[in-house]
Amino acid sequence: MNQYDAAFKAVDHMFDETEAKQELKLPPKELSLYLARQKSLSLNKKFKDHVILGCDQICNLNGKIFSKPLTVEQAKLNLSELSGKTHQLIGSYSFTKNNEILFEDTLITNMTMKNLSKSEINDYVATDLPLTSCGSYMFEKNGYNLFSEVEGSLEAINGLPFGYLLNKLNKYV
Repeated sequence: MNQYDAAFKAVDHMFDETEAKQELKLPPKELSLYLARQKSLSLNKKFKDHVILGCDQICNLNGKIFSKPLTVEQAKLNLSELSGKTHQLIGSYSFTKNNEILFEDTLITNMTMKNLSKSEINDYVATDLPLTSCGSYMFEKNGYNLFSEVEGSLEAINGLPFGYLLNKLNKYV
């Protein structure tokens, strides 16, 4: 159990999001929701009669999507490009059950990054190693220090606004 008194099991989805990202030419908000939906639906057969939550998070700067950097050099390049600018962190959530969509939502957080020096970027990447985080920062660790302003849900930034989603879902099931 957890602080929300909701039983859940975390399972890896069975959807190839890399291929979908390359083939689909959707705007960032629609892409995020599509990916969340497909991740959720990919588990419906395996978990019949269960409510399944699929999630996706996209870092968007003026239409450019920042994927997980995977390397230190790419993380540094991404942070250099985001430095001093406001980007959107788009989090999408899709609840399905038996191949039916129960509820979907997208939360957008506007995040203004401080102007960062090369040294600050190097130090940050060495500290958090944000190689599997879209946007190349881990807000929940030390990444919050990179920002001058944040408008939106801190839980959404960290990946899952569980309380918010559970409250909304309860209206649909």
